Amino acid sequence: MPATTYTPTRPATWTDASSLPLTFAWTRTKIVVLAIATTLAFTFRVSGLSTYGFSEDELNKVTAIEQYRAGHFSANAEHPMLMKLAMWGSVDLAAAWNRVAPEPRAMSLETALRLPNAIAGAATTVGLFGVADLLFGDAVAAVVSALWAFDVNAIAINRIGKEDTLLLFFFVLAVFCYERAKRAGVTDVVAAQRWYTASGAAFGLMLASKYMPHYLGIYALFNVLTDREPGANKPDRLRHYGAMAAAFAIANVAIALPETWRYIAGYVRGDMLAHHGYSYAGALYVTDVPVSPLGVPVTFYVRLLATKVPLVVLAAVVPGAIEMVRRRDERGFVLLRVLAVLLLVPYSLMAAKFLRYSLPMFATLDLIAAVGLVSGIGWLLRKQWLTVATRVTVATVGGVVFFGGLAAAQQTAAPFYSLFQNAIGADADPRAAAFPEQTYDYGVREAIEAIAPIAEPSAVVVTDAPAVAAHYLSRSGRPDVAVHSLSAHGITRDAHEAWVIVQDEHATFENQPTVDQLRARVRPSIEFRIDEALAAQVFRIARR
Repeated sequence: MPATTYTPTRPATWTDASSLPLTFAWTRTKIVVLAIATTLAFTFRVSGLSTYGFSEDELNKVTAIEQYRAGHFSANAEHPMLMKLAMWGSVDLAAAWNRVAPEPRAMSLETALRLPNAIAGAATTVGLFGVADLLFGDAVAAVVSALWAFDVNAIAINRIGKEDTLLLFFFVLAVFCYERAKRAGVTDVVAAQRWYTASGAAFGLMLASKYMPHYLGIYALFNVLTDREPGANKPDRLRHYGAMAAAFAIANVAIALPETWRYIAGYVRGDMLAHHGYSYAGALYVTDVPVSPLGVPVTFYVRLLATKVPLVVLAAVVPGAIEMVRRRDERGFVLLRVLAVLLLVPYSLMAAKFLRYSLPMFATLDLIAAVGLVSGIGWLLRKQWLTVATRVTVATVGGVVFFGGLAAAQQTAAPFYSLFQNAIGADADPRAAAFPEQTYDYGVREAIEAIAPIAEPSAVVVTDAPAVAAHYLSRSGRPDVAVHSLSAHGITRDAHEAWVIVQDEHATFENQPTVDQLRARVRPSIEFRIDEALAAQVFRIARR
């Protein structure tokens, strides 16, 4: 195969139709478009951040922050520090704000903990715009920024306290800096090194957000495919990798602690697992890595994309995929193919699968859809057998339908973005039961708020979200109520009164027989639903 050398390619955008009577001043308006998209992205992500109570993973972050305050930085060490440091700052700022703010404007702990991710999710709008602008042109950049702002699935993940949002943000930032360096290096290799160094630092922060080094490999493979003879237009290895190592070490100083490595070793061995199994589409599956790909079915992510992405976006992906094949030698389209294949296929073959792992897939899908919309309208505008008025009318209607569909999906989903289904999903799964993880422990806080005022002294709450239940019991002033793990201990027989909280998202091989018997013999006292989706059931068991 002949060697290839990087050369800036002409963006595959509206410039293809520049000879047409209709022109668009994208260069003059792109800053305005970006500002509007970023503002909308921020608004959607921060509004009602406390709609869901804490999940177990988020309570681990609250505990880690308390440990950080005491100088113990090896807490929750299966994940790097960067997000927890941001959360720590956010929680402390919220506490300072709450001391002076009127009570109606006080910030809840749930909001404070999730705010850094919501901000990073909104900032990803800028990063995607920059990458698209360099590789595909102004029009695709404008469209993808709007797509990301309204992306209901991205919004859902950006609104929880998990590391995937920062991972994606810094990956996109690193790609932008690297592509900016490649562009600058065509004429000024010295100036390009500043961008290469910035890219290395961004990759370091990516690794300090989540231990996912394979993203470095994905982007390295892409560069091997597109730029086999870079000449002098390549990063200085010492500066690039030095910046990466320095950024990683500064943002994740706990990596130097022996306690961290002991913690990580125990986590990898599974010493901290209290139960096993993952619920998907009404069945339980193993998630142990050695059984891959025989764990959660390989169709998990395909079904997720097919049923939870708005139909207008899926429709735009079709012409985008055609462009990926038609322009297969252009750098931007090689990147899309590499991301599409290496995100979807390996993740689908792993035994363990989680909704939040799909965040980079949604970003890639938005880029493909943006290319598809722009190329589709560009194709239409080039059809000389149609009058100019007809072309403009059809293009306008198509744009209105597309962006109207995005806005409608956002409005329909808010504030429970994680429960969104398109028409295909609603028809195939009207109770939204295929992905029980999507409820993110919704209902536990509400259940505790209902139980706390009426529970007998020394009652027991049995749940597989024990840290969440204990947190909200303490907040409700009921420290006398004990909390037991359903999977680890079953339903206690010692207490006079037990409140059992059952969630399908916490179905395990250990608790499923108990839950089946409980549902067969006892009617739930309370149920919590989001539309048709069952989030949690509460059973009261009294022994006299």
